[in-house]
Amino acid sequence: MNKLKLFVFALGLGTVAQAQTLQDANKKTENERYDLARKDYQKLIQVDPTSVENAFFFGNFYALIGEKDSAITLWRKAGSINLEDKLGMVSAAKALYFSGDTTTAGQQFCEIIKKTKRKNPQVLHRIAETYATGPIKNLKMAEVYLRDVIRLDSKNLDAYVLLGDVLLAQSNSNATAATEQYNNALAIDPNNARVIVRKAQIYQRVQNYKLANDEYKKAQAADPNYAPAYRENAELNIMFDQYKAAIEEWEKYLKLNDTDEARYRYASSLFGAKQYCNTLPQIEQLEKHGFTNMYTKRMLYYSLYECNESGDSLRYVQALKESENFFKTVPKEKIISIDYKYLGMIYDKLGQEDKTVEQYYLAAAMDTAKAAEYLTDIAAIYAEKKNYPKLIEVYTQKMNQYPAKMQALEYYNFGRAYYFGPKDYKMADSIFGRLVTTSPAFAGGPFWQARARVQLDLNSKPKAYLAKAQYESFLAVLTPEDIASGTYKSYIIEASKYLGDYYVNSPMKDKVKADEMWNKVLELDPNDTQAKAYFKK
Repeated sequence: MNKLKLFVFALGLGTVAQAQTLQDANKKTENERYDLARKDYQKLIQVDPTSVENAFFFGNFYALIGEKDSAITLWRKAGSINLEDKLGMVSAAKALYFSGDTTTAGQQFCEIIKKTKRKNPQVLHRIAETYATGPIKNLKMAEVYLRDVIRLDSKNLDAYVLLGDVLLAQSNSNATAATEQYNNALAIDPNNARVIVRKAQIYQRVQNYKLANDEYKKAQAADPNYAPAYRENAELNIMFDQYKAAIEEWEKYLKLNDTDEARYRYASSLFGAKQYCNTLPQIEQLEKHGFTNMYTKRMLYYSLYECNESGDSLRYVQALKESENFFKTVPKEKIISIDYKYLGMIYDKLGQEDKTVEQYYLAAAMDTAKAAEYLTDIAAIYAEKKNYPKLIEVYTQKMNQYPAKMQALEYYNFGRAYYFGPKDYKMADSIFGRLVTTSPAFAGGPFWQARARVQLDLNSKPKAYLAKAQYESFLAVLTPEDIASGTYKSYIIEASKYLGDYYVNSPMKDKVKADEMWNKVLELDPNDTQAKAYFKK
């Protein structure tokens, strides 16, 4: 072999080796081995800084993991390497598109398509990819260009997959068109795990556990090293509360991709499923590796609080310590209302009522959509301690600001707070009246309104019998089941005695009705001295 042929042969080997390395980097990205993929892309750029393709796909990598600024930098670099390179032109326009200048980017895409006479499938594919994945999506345009790609290259599996994704995004309720494209991709490569997972996700979207699970298992069998098949299967199991199976799938995923990023996703998945005791060891391991962010800190102190069935005070102290660390290190604008609520719950477990209430009020002030809920939490604290003045204060605030969110039980507790606290029977009567309006079938409403009116009537001369209508309403709303249960026995006796007295002593005397009421008392309590005295007299 002469020197010229040897040089060409060696150059060819180098090109193949480099292409294979780029293929490996892309494959690692596809398998979610992001840390290793990043290193591969960096090495490729160092070895050949003049490769448009290397820079372009490194930009795509950054876009995928959410580092948009780095992606734009790499796409600009790809566009500046060779101004005549078609992929470089697309890359420069893609940088503009992701920067927000979609108009100029669109104009440049049109110019590139004209130059290539709409016959370059790579150009059309990468433009479609931009429209499909950019911050501002144009799915219709992406679909048009992808159909052009397939027309020019009927064996382009990636184009079929992306077209399926685009069609699915356009019609969430109908996956038929998307499934057709995924099947077209499988006709090219029947064992492509990435495509099989796409079909599994469609079944998962319609909550068909069996078919989705079957497809995930099929993907795992087709390519045991395709990590996302295990992660997605784990997510499916979590969706259907199959936590043991989910953890098994996550463990398989971590064997293929045991990185801090992967473990972080695992912990986030467990946390989202409220598997707090399983979340804790994952977060603790991440911390040992120095992998921390605001989300790991949040998950840690939430989980420490939740994973404490025995009520161990030391665990709550630890949760408090971690929550304080969270609030010290996380920017204020990143704090959410439930962060304050969890801190409040920790203080509550440690018996620090004032601090508990303080945190709930901070949560309520931050999130008006949940403010009523937080006020309810505060009221529950005061109700437990029978702190009636504070309970009245909280319910007054909630009733004034969020009247539609006042529940029947809250009006019940509110009225009783006035009744037993400051003994403001006029206000108690008013609040119990609201309870009757809110929940007319609840017997406690008219009964307690009657009691409040009895107190208001004590100083009337002559007795005005203000509670008559309310006691009658109470007896009227009782069901046969209520009466048979015996729960309301003493209340029925109280109401019957009041009405019996009314028909005896009020100007509206009625012996028949009086006998009826006092007989009802004797039915429930044959030894009642007042009822016996009535009939003896």
